[in-house]
Amino acid sequence: MSKQAWIFDEVEKHQKKKELPKVGLEVVTKIGNKLLDKQKVLAKKEEELKTLKSEIREIQEKELPDAMQACGGLTRFDLKDGSSINVKDEIFCSIRSDKKADALKWLEQNGHAELIKHDVKVSFPKGKYDQADKLINVLSKKFKDIPYDEKSDVHSGTLKAFAKDQYKLGETLPEEYFSVYEASIAKIKLGKEKKWVNINWKRKTVEN
Repeated sequence: MSKQAWIFDEVEKHQKKKELPKVGLEVVTKIGNKLLDKQKVLAKKEEELKTLKSEIREIQEKELPDAMQACGGLTRFDLKDGSSINVKDEIFCSIRSDKKADALKWLEQNGHAELIKHDVKVSFPKGKYDQADKLINVLSKKFKDIPYDEKSDVHSGTLKAFAKDQYKLGETLPEEYFSVYEASIAKIKLGKEKKWVNINWKRKTVEN
């Protein structure tokens, strides 16, 4: 027996010594039921979390802003524990999912092409390191035979800033391509921890 074969034989013997002891079906069933119970608990907790977020959103987006508006248009107030809430208006904007191509085309045609970022993804077959090297070395010239995917988009922060600037200039974005709305932002400063927590609520759609 060769030295290499002997090593593999010894490894196999060692692995056999570490085999788990056999158990009955009742043990497997017990563990399976334990997993099922945990999954049920997780599903219940996730549903509770979903409900809690919905309740918080209702307070943030309706109850609190409506109450502050009815109370003389408050933009700040303090709570008994020393926490304070500040409110300011913001402009939010997003591209409608079914109109992305049209929205990007509109930006290009109206002089805002610099907002658009382009991602190019190239896929190489397994083992084709030579093609990868070719693309790296001569990216702009010799990759016609290499399949690739191109993705164009506008970063959400960039689009938000752009929409805000347009709003200040009195310009509007086409509503068939963009969803633009004004929101009140409540910033809560906790009394003791001195940490800030942002609360957003939708106030009204910006009319074009």
